[in-house]
Amino acid sequence: MSFIKKFKMAKIINFEEIHANGAGIDVGSREIFVSIDGEQVVKFKTFTADYHLCCKYLKEHAIESVAMEATGVYWMSLYAMLEEYGIKVCLVHPREVQQVKGRKTDVKDSQWIQKMYSAGLLRESIVAERDFKELRLLIRERLDLIEMGSTYVNKMQKYLELMNLKLRNVIAQIHGASGLRIIKAILSGERDPKKLVELCHESIKKNKREDVIKSLEGNYNESYVMLLKENLHLWEQHQKSIRQIEHLIGELLKKINQGNS
Repeated sequence: MSFIKKFKMAKIINFEEIHANGAGIDVGSREIFVSIDGEQVVKFKTFTADYHLCCKYLKEHAIESVAMEATGVYWMSLYAMLEEYGIKVCLVHPREVQQVKGRKTDVKDSQWIQKMYSAGLLRESIVAERDFKELRLLIRERLDLIEMGSTYVNKMQKYLELMNLKLRNVIAQIHGASGLRIIKAILSGERDPKKLVELCHESIKKNKREDVIKSLEGNYNESYVMLLKENLHLWEQHQKSIRQIEHLIGELLKKINQGNS
């Protein structure tokens, strides 16, 4: 006797499309993933220039609104920019996505968010108008400070270059941990490349020791060193201001989330 096991095919249920021109975005610290139809996913970096590319991509595909989770602080800059492009943002609490049963572990978050948003299954977080205006102002001020801070980094690179110190050619960021330690040592009077290279991260010393030593053999000029010091000071002041604003943003977000709980 033969036994035939029959499987009942899963029934596909189609939902009414509430947001026909809606996209889903999963926001991370380094990359964002965008789905305009619940199927294809496009990836963008989190640099400001890439956020502009993302907004233009959405506009080119006639996207009128997007849904994304309000997790951490990573969404805030993108939120403000999307609004500037005239794209409505449906900000949802993470639990709104997690509580709906589905193949979330098997499907990219952006696809899943888009599908639920399109079907009207996500509830938008309510942001008080006064709190929202304050949040938007803080976000924009933070972006302005970051942009202004980059000016001082460029000037630091300029004065290093005028002394023929090619540090930026061998270290990814002169305002990273290794670069700052070297610059501060130079400002304290250290000129020996072999001592300066010891301030680098172990991976740099292992792979680029000789290059770093060569990059620090320059023509030290006291005027340029003084200007390097001033621009480092201004950059550090900007970083302090950015951290203070981020603290205010964090406190405001707690207030908003408590109001939506």
